[in-house]
Amino acid sequence: MIKALIFLLVLLLIFVLFFFSSKFKKKTMIFIISILLVIMSVLTLALILLEDNSAEKSYYPPKFDGEKVVPGFFDEKN
Repeated sequence: MIKALIFLLVLLLIFVLFFFSSKFKKKTMIFIISILLVIMSVLTLALILLEDNSAEKSYYPPKFDGEKVVPGFFDEKN
């Protein structure tokens, strides 16, 4: 969810930049666009390369079998 919000904010920044681009000089626009391209490429690479470590885990809570407590454990499905 946060990743989508970051991409939307960057896209909004790009649209605002192009809307007001007539007020900037050419060198300033090239510099701003190059910075935005670098930021977008870093965010895209981070989105692709960072893997989701949320493996499906089932938790079995502790049980009392009449004499002793059997401890709970996690069971990974991978």
